[in-house]
Amino acid sequence: MVKLVEKLRMELASNGNVDIVNELSWQVPLISYEVSYSRIKRFKMDILMKMLLLTFQEADIRRPAALAEMLFVEELFIRDLIDKMHHTQLIRLDPKGYRLTDKGYGQLEKGIFEEAMESDEAIASFSAAHNRYWLAEEPPGQTQTEGPVYRYALEQAADESRIRELLGQEKNTTEEGYQVLVADVLALDELGHDSIPCIEFQLYDRKQDLFYARVWNTRSGTWDEVLQKQIEKQELLAWREAMASQESPTEHA
Repeated sequence: MVKLVEKLRMELASNGNVDIVNELSWQVPLISYEVSYSRIKRFKMDILMKMLLLTFQEADIRRPAALAEMLFVEELFIRDLIDKMHHTQLIRLDPKGYRLTDKGYGQLEKGIFEEAMESDEAIASFSAAHNRYWLAEEPPGQTQTEGPVYRYALEQAADESRIRELLGQEKNTTEEGYQVLVADVLALDELGHDSIPCIEFQLYDRKQDLFYARVWNTRSGTWDEVLQKQIEKQELLAWREAMASQESPTEHA
């Protein structure tokens, strides 16, 4: 960390008009969740499935054999397809025969068939200071990092809708002939807390008479504009007042 701070200090000092007024280090809190989510496979409905659904919509049919004779299709094949549609709740069986459910009408109208897949799991991390979620490869570390907590750190409960949106962005895939999509968040369990060490520089540009902040995010390996803007919004006025108070005794000397 010492070498990193020195490297950043040299980078900032390369501009001869810029003075480093103050230098701080602190931690941005993170919280991680284990997320269990459901998935569906979506593909274009084939001709035979459409024919079966349209037939059930128009006629009273209870026996797969009768439908096989009508469509000139192997009965075993018809039975398998009916079982699939019944399992996925596209159809139901009443005393008069098979009927389309609301889900069946909806998918027939769209020409899209959706089939449930096994659920999956992921780890989502959240930084309230950044108001941002992202997927992590591993659970949070168990070792405690040193340093004070970011002075504008926030506490915020997990937002399932945003985690669902993130999973969709990261986990939805398109294969040849079908899509695999995240359907819903099934469970959300807190795994633990972690933090991002950051290095803050408070700077003054003499040429432009301008104060500003630079914050190095050690996790991303970049200057963090979100945190910089937060600090500047809260503190620029105080920095300028502090400089003015330091100059006042000299002026009256």
